[in-house]
Amino acid sequence: MSSSEYALRKMRKCLNMYLADTNRYGIGVFAAKPFRAGEIVLRDDDGDYCDRVCSYRELCERGYDLEHMMQVGYDQFRLPTGSIEDFFNHSCDPNIGIRLKANGQIILALRDIAPHEELTYDFSTYQNNPHERMRCLCGAPSCRGMIGNFSSLPLALQRRYRALGVVGDFVVSDVRQGDRQLSVPMAPPP
Repeated sequence: MSSSEYALRKMRKCLNMYLADTNRYGIGVFAAKPFRAGEIVLRDDDGDYCDRVCSYRELCERGYDLEHMMQVGYDQFRLPTGSIEDFFNHSCDPNIGIRLKANGQIILALRDIAPHEELTYDFSTYQNNPHERMRCLCGAPSCRGMIGNFSSLPLALQRRYRALGVVGDFVVSDVRQGDRQLSVPMAPPP
């Protein structure tokens, strides 16, 4: 398959979304049509979603800023690819959630979404990195003011996201004591 055929195939998956200025914090992804709660907004199961992944140490060596990376595994960060997924913004009151699969990702509507509404997810659902904390600019009434690890979320919110299935497997340990998450620290930066 040629690179133009590949690019076209990827773009077809995003026909129900578009990029636009958020008027608050740069470019964001917006819904081009309504979505019902539970509906798939984007499905990418081509098997190449995690082709451009590197460790925290490699990110530091290459001079990348964590703020523009998505953590996809324990000490695994997806580099920007230029695709629409690179432009999803955070919200403490998100309308989409991400399910990473072995062969890609599924993005689900967490609630009904109106046309031209910005599509946002909670970055904390895919963060388990002691080196990253970001100031939150989402402006939601429920804004936490800071974006941190999944374990920093209130337990009720952790339970909600887990029940929806929109949490990275690597951020939730299989070993639990009650509802308290046990986390394993990553290696310190070089």
